[in-house]
Amino acid sequence: MSGKFYLKIIFVGFFFFFLPLSAASQTVSFNIDSSYDLFSRQEIEAELIRTTQDLYFYIEKSWWDSRNSQEQNDIRLALFDLGEEFRNKIYPVLTSNFGSIPEPGIDGDQRITVLIHQMRQDAGGYFNSGDVYSRLQAPRSNEREMVYLSAGYVTSSKLRSALAHEFLHLITVNQKDLLQKVTEEVWLNEARAEYTPTLLGYDDAYAGSNLETRVRAFLDNPTISLTEWLNSGSDYGAVNLFAQYLVDHYGVRILADSLQSSKVGIASVEEALQKQGVKKSFSQVFAEWAIALLVNDCRLGDRYCYLNQNLLALRIVPTLYFLPRTETILSTVHGTTHWALNWHKFVGGGSNFSLEFDGQD
Repeated sequence: MSGKFYLKIIFVGFFFFFLPLSAASQTVSFNIDSSYDLFSRQEIEAELIRTTQDLYFYIEKSWWDSRNSQEQNDIRLALFDLGEEFRNKIYPVLTSNFGSIPEPGIDGDQRITVLIHQMRQDAGGYFNSGDVYSRLQAPRSNEREMVYLSAGYVTSSKLRSALAHEFLHLITVNQKDLLQKVTEEVWLNEARAEYTPTLLGYDDAYAGSNLETRVRAFLDNPTISLTEWLNSGSDYGAVNLFAQYLVDHYGVRILADSLQSSKVGIASVEEALQKQGVKKSFSQVFAEWAIALLVNDCRLGDRYCYLNQNLLALRIVPTLYFLPRTETILSTVHGTTHWALNWHKFVGGGSNFSLEFDGQD
């Protein structure tokens, strides 16, 4: 490397981080989702902070203006790293596995807009499928291929996981809504997106990872329905762990093939299984997953465990019933819902044991 070329690179770096860019003066009004916004707003002003070959990074103007110069510089550095990560890893890995996004899309621009604004504490980001349509079809559309990230994540190690998750939703809306003319069921849409940090290697370091967060949320409420989406942390935990199980035993193609299918939800998973020559129903796979969560031991059967090294110690504690050794009758009432997980363990009692189950038809 010559001395002249080296000096040029130093100058460009100094210009980017410390001198105002002409693009940075661009301010745009965006519609946002009030259910995720920290102040329940429906619209904000955002400033264009960085442009890459692939992305526009906009940040909520009032929040950005309230940062000091050091904080703004740290954010610029974080966005530089994120832009590089997106170009070199997130985009190529996810599109090669799951398919393309709308290109050039509704705005005729190859770049994706990333809008960063203040969100409620439990939200890392979100996606609005209406943005890919014109305002004639979706009145609150921003008419861009875009995703939304939390300002609270902007210098966090979870920022890249959040971007990958929301980017997969953008792929999904193209593969399902635009190409297949069907809308994916929320639980499976989220399951695929939840697996992306693991696919990209972001969950390899378990402490502080998205996977660790989801495992904790699931263990707080493991009997939640897999398919009846309530948008809680436990919902995300359940679909994440189901996706982990599917990929462990059937490969990432099980998620990709179900996305490419013209069917949605359970039917698309069953079609993907059939494509692999797996003669199992969704119900059978679901039951094997339930057993795996309880015992998590491959020695008991090759389907009754996780293969992900970070999940080898995961085991559910069942509801316990202690029976006396004398003859007795125990009656219990338990409520559940469709595709929900339940584990019950009976201990004690005499040599004879009979179990009667009476549920609603």
